[in-house]
Amino acid sequence: MAKLELVASAVSGGNLPLPDKPSIAVLPFQNMSGDRDQEFFGDGISEDIITALSKLHWLFVIARNSTFAYKGKSADIRQVARELGVHYVLEGSVRKAGDRIRVTAQLIEAASGTHVWAERYDRAVSDIFAVQDEITGSVVGSLEPQLYAAENVRLRKRPTESLDAWGCVVRAMPYVWTWVAGDNKVGVSLLKRAIEIDPEYARAIGLLGWLYAARAHLGVAEPSEVLDGALSLGQRALDQDNDDPWAHLVLGYVHMVARRPKPAREALTEAIERNPSFAMAHMILGSSYGYAGMGAEGARHAELAMRLSPRDTIQAAVLSTIGTCHFAAGRIAEAVEFQHRAVQLRRNFGTAWRSLAAVAGLSGDLALAASALAEALRIQPNLTLDWIERYHPIAPAELRALYAEGLRRAGLS
Repeated sequence: MAKLELVASAVSGGNLPLPDKPSIAVLPFQNMSGDRDQEFFGDGISEDIITALSKLHWLFVIARNSTFAYKGKSADIRQVARELGVHYVLEGSVRKAGDRIRVTAQLIEAASGTHVWAERYDRAVSDIFAVQDEITGSVVGSLEPQLYAAENVRLRKRPTESLDAWGCVVRAMPYVWTWVAGDNKVGVSLLKRAIEIDPEYARAIGLLGWLYAARAHLGVAEPSEVLDGALSLGQRALDQDNDDPWAHLVLGYVHMVARRPKPAREALTEAIERNPSFAMAHMILGSSYGYAGMGAEGARHAELAMRLSPRDTIQAAVLSTIGTCHFAAGRIAEAVEFQHRAVQLRRNFGTAWRSLAAVAGLSGDLALAASALAEALRIQPNLTLDWIERYHPIAPAELRALYAEGLRRAGLS
């Protein structure tokens, strides 16, 4: 009956009910150039964004033909959202002048009219289609974390016991990417509740595996006690949905932490093939290359993650990854700089403090090395040179020995 009512509402032009998961309408980007020949560019960006967002299984995306019905109209965003039945609306504009093009995009939470995110892109137009692809990738890469953050704000006011499985996952997301022990515990609790509600929820299953692997990475759990379970959860998520890039991301991260660089890179490459704008996958792939001693390739992926989502909550982790890649390439001064920036952004970032102590020790700045080591030990009291040799994700023995030497100079025994 509910479906018949929804269809009747759509046919009659009435307002549509909101779906039970996040939903978005991408309006045609307005051509501000005064040149009708440029219409194709804005339309192409809008269509490409709709196609890319449609690959995010957790997001309900309105089809192109429905949103393009608003093309050329001065539409009220709240009314558009009511008519299409969506939580969010993405709108934008395109302006071309000479050999330069400017694209603006803004994401609006329709109920309140709040601007969740906005960005401007200025590019030279040498290859119009390459620019279109680049801007589409950047918008989609930025949108996904912003939508998660917006959903977290929207659901935060509801008590945990009233949340559905999706709500629990959204509430867990801010605790997943911090590499902070206390946050890890909160995230585990929320994801376990999501799985209790829906035992087949692949995203919750996979992210729980991620958090177990992160506990090994942080040194707050014995790797032999958590990594097998993390791998099993990641594989279970993949079995639920082989096309979900998040499941491949989780498997790649588990393999990386377990010092298996080749399967890590293979899984992470699979994630990126399914979503080329997946900033988190590029960042972890960068880490995997760095831990394997391939600093130049790792830095390329980490910098791409930063470009895809420059205001993401993973920024501290990206900086630390770039620092790891500099270390792998023998650029110790640059490694110190980036690890220092990472801990300034996130004060309880255990893995970054650990790495800052190591590279500062190698640089000869023993005061910085000692203070960083004190922070690392505060977060990971069991940190020893033996732990580094047995469990640190750095795969090449000689690179791991160099890292340990830096920590020894910092005062670790």
